[in-house]
Amino acid sequence: MLRPVRLLAALALAAAVAAAPVHASAGTKCGVVTARAAVTATHLRMKLLGDSATPVDPRSVDQVICADFTRDGRTDVAVTIASGGTAGDIGVAVFRATPAGWRVALAFGGYKVGLVRAGGDLVGTQPIYRKNDANCCPTGGFDHTRYHWNGKRFVVARSWHTKSFHP
Repeated sequence: MLRPVRLLAALALAAAVAAAPVHASAGTKCGVVTARAAVTATHLRMKLLGDSATPVDPRSVDQVICADFTRDGRTDVAVTIASGGTAGDIGVAVFRATPAGWRVALAFGGYKVGLVRAGGDLVGTQPIYRKNDANCCPTGGFDHTRYHWNGKRFVVARSWHTKSFHP
């Protein structure tokens, strides 16, 4: 008789954890599940490949970078949004962890965008296509933008151009 009670208690605990809002803190594991929860909680809408903002499907989360970008002791989540096709990653969003839940701190669209962590900052990379470039092979190099949290929002700390995808 004791086993069914333990099983029911375990199931009740699992249901409570699943229903609880997801907030990242310094001790919380962070990954795709957390990133998808942030997309869902914020009802993220972005201009991606079209002219108007559309809802972002949480399943389109591709790359996930977890760090305290806002330097407030909470783990923030930066993600790239996959196109599901040859466009590669077509958007970047950064979610700030707050006591009230996730907040979108930065979001932008692009085409085959890349995202890397640079210390406490983020660097977004965008290939530059020339007139007759094939989708596989941009010949115009790459634009890089470093984003830094200034205490209130992300600002552009630096922009530069290289021939390499890696900043």
